[in-house]
Amino acid sequence: MLAILTITGMAVPTAAAAPAVARPASAPAPNVLLQQVEGGVVNDSLRLRRELGFEATESKLAEILRGREALTPSVGIREEGLVNEWGFIGTAAEASEMKRRDALVSAVEPVVREFSQQEKFAGHFLDNRRDGRLVVQFAGALPTPDRQDALMKSALNSGSTVSDVEFRVVEHSTAELTGAMEAVWKWAAKAGGTDIPVISVEEDVTTNGLKVVLRPGSEQAGVRDVLARLDIPAIITEGDGADEACTSRNACDSPRRGGVGISKSNSLCSIGWVVNRSGVRGALTAGHCWWGTNSGSVASGSATYGSLTGTNALTNGTHADMRFISIPSGGQPWLYQNAANKARVVTGSSLGSVGSTACLFGRNSENARCGTISSTNASHTSSTCGCVVYGQSAASYSSAGGDSGGAVASSSTGNVARGVHSGSFGGAKHYSWIGYTSTYNMGTLATG
Repeated sequence: MLAILTITGMAVPTAAAAPAVARPASAPAPNVLLQQVEGGVVNDSLRLRRELGFEATESKLAEILRGREALTPSVGIREEGLVNEWGFIGTAAEASEMKRRDALVSAVEPVVREFSQQEKFAGHFLDNRRDGRLVVQFAGALPTPDRQDALMKSALNSGSTVSDVEFRVVEHSTAELTGAMEAVWKWAAKAGGTDIPVISVEEDVTTNGLKVVLRPGSEQAGVRDVLARLDIPAIITEGDGADEACTSRNACDSPRRGGVGISKSNSLCSIGWVVNRSGVRGALTAGHCWWGTNSGSVASGSATYGSLTGTNALTNGTHADMRFISIPSGGQPWLYQNAANKARVVTGSSLGSVGSTACLFGRNSENARCGTISSTNASHTSSTCGCVVYGQSAASYSSAGGDSGGAVASSSTGNVARGVHSGSFGGAKHYSWIGYTSTYNMGTLATG
């Protein structure tokens, strides 16, 4: 509310001229300010702000930059602290809002995990178009009031309010959509020939349907018929997809940690996370990295990082593109965040929800690349083994060849694990949830 000032009992001179007041210098134009910031930072900030529901214009970024203490006429914009831990240029209020959303999702996760075991559960997501409201969905009917109350209590304890949570009835359960996903892959296997026509399939929890990406030029009629018979809505597009291993070079100093580049026989991948298995430390990379090879050392720079093992989750119908690497010694519960923080302590894990942030730590960038989660029930074909991989999360961060196996975290600090990067499929980046390590005998996340 604007304050209204009323002045009474004051004589106002009319003859004397008002003293001259120096006019403040004009604020820098938006394009002048933004030209001082690396282009990728600006583009990523605009994209993330749009996905997260914040104003996403260059003038808004310029307004934020003007308010920074780091901005002075003689020095300009200092890069340090320019981007927040979620990967974008933002205000203190927006950072507080992101912390609220993260706290809300983490607090309700145990109850949501319980819900996910129910046949009618239909997923949950942060509705960033409505200020980060958490939407929890069920097909046909909602859970009992006491279970709704349990989730709401967790939400309130996290600092959110009643209006920040919505229970919603939808038509299709996650189980139904997963069944439809499997039907699409069965059709693709029969129709494929040399190249399977389907790149990826993911649950779109926000529309209660599927997103299907086909290879360019593929006929859509077959997959549309499959989904029409099941009465499942879908968005069908075309795109490319490939596992991201390559033949470039990168390295990280020991002791061993996550988020670093590894190499073997001129092929490169990345390490995701250090894990504890049967009392010893190991590490994770993507299952398609050196798939079919169960021995031999992988290097980080000129030093041996560890050895390949036969513990690889990547087979047809799996829920994880992950493999276990044994390490002889020196494994630490750390993540290589960037040059300034080479030993970021890992404190835990969180699946997150659609609308939450996900940040990749891979060999191709000094700093994390962040995006938002679009699905926690996606699938794709691995071009390495021809295997269909289910149970993937999909996100909008950027990646490149050699990032396979990289660590995916909840933010650019990297202390909360989400999963292990797999590749790019139809424009989305897929990664395997870190919780699958126990499912596939790869131990548990090492934390400090």
